[in-house]
Amino acid sequence: MTKVFGPVRALASVSFELGPGDSVAVMGPNGAGKSTLLALLSLATRPTRGRVLFGGEPGRTGGPDVRARIGLLSHDPLVYPDLTGRENLVLFARLHGVADPSARAADLEEELALGGFAADRPVRALSRGQLQRVALARALVGSPDLLLLDEPAAGLDTAAVSRIEEALLAHRERGGISVLVTHEPDLAARIAGRAIVLMAGRVAVDAPAPEGAAAWREMYVEAVEGGGA
Repeated sequence: MTKVFGPVRALASVSFELGPGDSVAVMGPNGAGKSTLLALLSLATRPTRGRVLFGGEPGRTGGPDVRARIGLLSHDPLVYPDLTGRENLVLFARLHGVADPSARAADLEEELALGGFAADRPVRALSRGQLQRVALARALVGSPDLLLLDEPAAGLDTAAVSRIEEALLAHRERGGISVLVTHEPDLAARIAGRAIVLMAGRVAVDAPAPEGAAAWREMYVEAVEGGGA
């Protein structure tokens, strides 16, 4: 895939394949094309050249059958601020055609430990960590095949990050695919099985995940200092 915004080439001939159970951490300096990559995979935008295929079928049309297979956790939580967390989850479960929206919301509340605050407060009154967990539950409510996350742990405390990690590992064990954009080698080392480093819109590294946060940092520094060679 190549994506161009006017005179700016955000991505240049980026190509890779993902399969069930894959968990990929995408790293790179600011402006490397990470958020653009997620936008393409989520079908929020189309590539200037190239295609996104889901199960061998073009995803460019962005029909509801394809979009229903994708969950996105972005910088915007994409929830209704005046509804409670539970009300948001029930609403989005209905939009996804879930057979029992209330039961699905209850399952996610338990999985992400939302019970202490999801039912009685509008999400605008939640802390950053609580809001992020509600947003992750919203991304998971349709049981997506592909889960896309943009810096999900930024600014969160250890307990909130642990809940997010547990949810990602459970998604992986169910055969789901996750693509995680992060600047945190420690998080990548705990949950990712594959490493992709973007440099100036190109793939500088696409390899099995190294062992441990120190190895992630070394891999990343080598890619940056090498200019993506």
